[in-house]
Formats: sequence, structure tokens, C-alpha cells
Amino acid sequence: MRYLPGNAQHIGARKEQQDAFAFSDPANKKFLAHAGLLAVVSDGMGGLAHGQQASSAAVRAFLTGYERKSRQETIPAAMHRGLEAAFHAVQGLNQGGGGQGGATLAAAVAHENQLYWVSVGDSRLYLLRRGHLVQLSRDHSYRERLFDQVAGERLGLEDALSNPEREHLTSYLGVVGSPEVDGNVKPFFLEPEDYVLLCTDGVYRSLSDREFVSAFAGGSASQGCEAIKAMVLARATQQQDNLTVVAFRCEGQSAAAAISNLRPKVVVGAACLLFCANLLAADLAWNTLRKQNYVPKSGTGTEQKDLIPGPSNNDPSEKKPSPMKPGKDTPHQEPTAEPAAEQQDPGAIPPETNSADKDTAGGTTVKKPGKGAKKDTQHKPPPDRN
Repeated sequence: MRYLPGNAQHIGARKEQQDAFAFSDPANKKFLAHAGLLAVVSDGMGGLAHGQQASSAAVRAFLTGYERKSRQETIPAAMHRGLEAAFHAVQGLNQGGGGQGGATLAAAVAHENQLYWVSVGDSRLYLLRRGHLVQLSRDHSYRERLFDQVAGERLGLEDALSNPEREHLTSYLGVVGSPEVDGNVKPFFLEPEDYVLLCTDGVYRSLSDREFVSAFAGGSASQGCEAIKAMVLARATQQQDNLTVVAFRCEGQSAAAAISNLRPKVVVGAACLLFCANLLAADLAWNTLRKQNYVPKSGTGTEQKDLIPGPSNNDPSEKKPSPMKPGKDTPHQEPTAEPAAEQQDPGAIPPETNSADKDTAGGTTVKKPGKGAKKDTQHKPPPDRN
């Protein structure tokens, strides 16, 4: 978001100009990137000594203090350092020149789409958005304390409005003790076509909110500030105070529009990522199947063969299945006995054998050779059990 500044100033009916203002350098791109655009306004207190010097010293010190901001420092921290420098500058002026000088101050920083501000006294910060004017800063005057009492039902409204001290300041630069400060730490978010205005009391005491709005209707910040000055001078009296107004217009794309333009790109990118992920998953699955020899067989008709290949029946290297035992559908085969170590008499009673040496096949007992027995190549039929 860009910020286009403007300003206007006039001495009014006074003998000297006691208002002062300044902007940070809008051409310093490096500083703008982390510190934004600073605008500051100060009003010297005419009822005190050297009001002109006080306002000029305050603006100069604030600007110098803020321009020391580093990339790591937050904007509110840099603004409070600038405010402290302005306060000490006015105090030093009072101590060196004698007397009691004072000044009000309002400062605002716009960075990206965020607004920060600090203020002391009754110089004001306004936001103009879509035809509505809103005061963002809070005046440090006795009038505000009177209104607080009215809100708490401790004072009547008529008494507050008629109090002769209602315009006296309760805080300003140069006050004895610590000044009361207004400002924000959390950013206030700006929108395109917003106007941010800072002005002294010589401006807002002369115009209504509606006149502020009409001055900036559709124009630039410079045009709006000049229109404000013309309106004030058109009704100026012999008591017209100094007047100063500075402003900047916000130009750029809103966050909602940026998100809307980004949404189609996000959708297309997500679709591409999903397509690539599916391709990668398919490739990984195919490579896994190939490593496991997962090759489908084609069947005949509607018959589905086993998908995982087993041993082939025609492979001579395959292990032969164990002989089938005779059963109902298997022809009976006479078991073949192992050759005995020596030829024995058919009428002799065979020696006692262990159950482990017996093998039963089709109800026939076969004698197995013992340890140390010699193999006989002669095949002998089993002895007759009858």
C-alpha cells in the first residue's frame, strides 16, 4: 500500500506561527520498508514563553529520534523514543532560556496497511473512511475529565460544558513531571482510499465533521488539506489561531482483493500437486509389484487363475511329492523292503524291533536295517504272517 502525503498551514490572525510539522523522507525506500511514513504535528502553547521554539524543537527531536529506528526495533518502540526525545528537547529549552514553554504533539506512522500513533495534548489524529470521520487520538484536557465525571453520573452535562477550565490542558510537552501519553501498541489496519489527518486545534475548532468529509471527497491529500485551509480562512475571525493540517491518502489493493486474486492460483497449484502425487504413488506401486514378481495370469473363459505364480508341474528340478498311500482309488502296491544284512531262514523268528524301525504301509510291517548292517542288493519278499 502506498501513502501520498499533503499539508497546508497558515498563521491565522496571530503575530507568529507557533505550529510546526514534518514528514519522514518518502524517497528513502530502505527506511520506508521497515519504518513506514511518519507525519508529526506540534502546536506551541501561546500562553507560555517561546511557544514557537518549543514546537519546532519538539518536531525536530521527534523526527531525529524516530529516524534512528533499526530493522529489529518495533514501530511503537521507535515512536516512544522519539516522543521522549521531544519531551527532553522542550525541557532543555525551558532550562536554558528561562520561563516555562510547552507544546502539544501528534504523530502517526503508516507502514504497509497498519497505522500507529502517539499524542500529547490536544493536537488530534483523525481517520476518514467512506465518508465518516473518526477521532483516533484522545485529548489531554480538563474537558475529558469532566466528561468522565458525567459518564459516571458524578457531574451534570450542563455543568461540564459551562466549566471555564474545560479547555485547559492536563498534559503537554514541557509539563512538570511525566506527561500523559495516548497511543496504540497493536496496529490499526488501514484500507484503500482511507485518509489519515493530523491537525492543530486551530483547524478542528473552526470546522464541523461534515466539512472535513467534504474537503477530502475524492481528491488527493494535498487538495484536501488546501480545501481545509480555505474553509477555515473563509470564516476566520480576529481570534483565529494558527492552523496546520497534514494528511496522507492510502492507495493500494485491499487484503480481501489480494486474497481473491490469489485464490485461482492456489487452486491450480493444488491441482497440479495432487496430480503429481498420484503419478508418484502409481509409479511406486508398480515398482513394488515388479519387485515381488506380481504378474497377473490370463485365464480361459471366466476362470480366474492364481495371481502369484507357483512351481511349474513340468519343471524337472522341482521336488517330487511324497508317495501317496493306498486308498480307495489307488491300486495297492507291495512295499519294498530294505535288503537285509544277511540271508535268514524263512522259518526263523525275526528279532524284536523297535517301533521306530517299523513302517506300516497297507497293513504290512517292513523291517528296516539297523546300524552297521550291510546293504544286500537281493530283493526279498516280506515274510508270510500266516
